[in-house]
Amino acid sequence: MISSILDSEADILEQGKFDIVTSIVILIITGLLVSHLFVNTIIKPRLYDGTINELGRYAFTFDAYDYIEDNSDKHVIAIGSSKMREIFDGVTIGELTDYSGDFFNLAYAGDRPYVRMIEIDALIRTDPQMVIIEIGPNVFSALSTPLPKSTTGRMSQLMALNTEWAAQSWEKILDEEDKKILPISRFEQVRYFANYTPEAIESTINYELELEKQPYSCDPNWGTVHCVPAVDSDEYDDYIRYPIQFRNSLKVIKEGNAKWTIEEFYGERLDNYLNSSYHNPEGIRNKNQIAFEFIIEELINNDIDVVLVALPYNPVLIDRLSEGKWDYYNSTISAMELKYDITVIDYLWDNAWVEDDFNDFTHASREGEIKFAIDIAPKLDDILQ
Repeated sequence: MISSILDSEADILEQGKFDIVTSIVILIITGLLVSHLFVNTIIKPRLYDGTINELGRYAFTFDAYDYIEDNSDKHVIAIGSSKMREIFDGVTIGELTDYSGDFFNLAYAGDRPYVRMIEIDALIRTDPQMVIIEIGPNVFSALSTPLPKSTTGRMSQLMALNTEWAAQSWEKILDEEDKKILPISRFEQVRYFANYTPEAIESTINYELELEKQPYSCDPNWGTVHCVPAVDSDEYDDYIRYPIQFRNSLKVIKEGNAKWTIEEFYGERLDNYLNSSYHNPEGIRNKNQIAFEFIIEELINNDIDVVLVALPYNPVLIDRLSEGKWDYYNSTISAMELKYDITVIDYLWDNAWVEDDFNDFTHASREGEIKFAIDIAPKLDDILQ
């Protein structure tokens, strides 16, 4: 009798344990489904429109890779900094080439290879025929260890959005000190998103109730570079080929409608710009260069054509360079041509570029975009045929 009672109690306990485990599993699955829905409907829109981050374009690339994989059988992807974002008109280039596929522009401001490498697994998954990568002095610029706060934020955001989190081939490139401050595990990446939740909810409610306006517009005609349109919007397909551009600052200055004169613009402002670390190679094989080489090698190993494009700078800036300032760039790009099976198209020292081809010190005007498209289209055809 006692034995039967004990057996019954044991069965109840075992059943209770089973029910608890089952409940936990159900809660975890439900939580993951809800969190995925929450991220897509609440957090991502606020990342895209620049409400809770510095720039929407740092949040859109993984969704863009998914979109490209689902909607394009043959494609070329261009990556790099805002210089590439401004000069690469995928629509016009597509019209000028014989290539029957698509040209997409996924460049974003302040791009650094050490940050961009987080996207490599998702980029390769789309199976592009070619990847066009900006190369220039900025590619070899310094990046401290541990990472500065701004770079940590960008990398953490990309890690949390990464659709290929189970691969993370780039983890082996990360500096050990940086790993301590970055969300490496999936749990850490999900938890990172939780930091966005309060502000994302509050902002969404305020926008829905029209208590506040969204900080930036995504209108293709008068919107700003801070904002990315939603994936399901009518503007999205055109946007990832030819994104919203900067206004022509040089034109505004020369027309006398800016707060400084052209002399002031090309004076101390240009000097400070040239002295910034971003536009100068560190002069050693640093974290950015190692990551850049990793990206190239991963693409080549997956039978993807790699084209490095050195983009032009405003000739006024080029004339201001001190002797030997970018020698490290020159020697390194020459070494890469010998080391890798790649194509290099170098516009950096091309004197065909004039001041009117630029909006400012570095970014192409509409005239510069068209000149670039006309020149590069046949070069790409030679590789793609």
